Amino acid sequence: MVNTNKQSQLDKITSFLKNSSSFALIKFEKTTHTSLESLRKQLKKNDSKLMVIKNTILQKAINIISSSKESSHLRDLQKQTRNLKENTGLLGFGKDWSLGMNTFFAFSKADKTVGFKVGVLDKQTYGEESLLRIAQLPSRGELVGKLLGGMKSPTSHFVHALKFNMQKFVYILNARAKQTN
Repeated sequence: MVNTNKQSQLDKITSFLKNSSSFALIKFEKTTHTSLESLRKQLKKNDSKLMVIKNTILQKAINIISSSKESSHLRDLQKQTRNLKENTGLLGFGKDWSLGMNTFFAFSKADKTVGFKVGVLDKQTYGEESLLRIAQLPSRGELVGKLLGGMKSPTSHFVHALKFNMQKFVYILNARAKQTN
């Protein structure tokens, strides 16, 4: 007889994985409940969420989903999650996964008991090292801001250079006018 609680967890995880194109599996060992709750609050601000799950239920959910054609991108994840050992959390991202990744990375620098295991970003599977490198990158909003700032900077310098000679000329004329008075 199937435990209804485990079946509902399996259904919840299966539907989450089907509907999400970006998520990560994290490990946490000897992490206090209060620190996990503070991580959840920080992630919630960035439209991300954290679920603590059992490894066997996760593996069953991935096996169910990866057999369908529309979720074939999870076959790589299925291979990498065959031998999960430590406690596992499912980190689900919103539309902009970079914000959630940056938040988790900042938390993992402060609390060394948490870290990445494996993740799927935009239907592409990444390992632990790749996720760490991706998490260190600036978010999309920051990159757009830097790009626009870089494009605006030469124009503003050019305008300032054009104004500079006129302003200098006006100062010279004002100084001359004061001398004659």
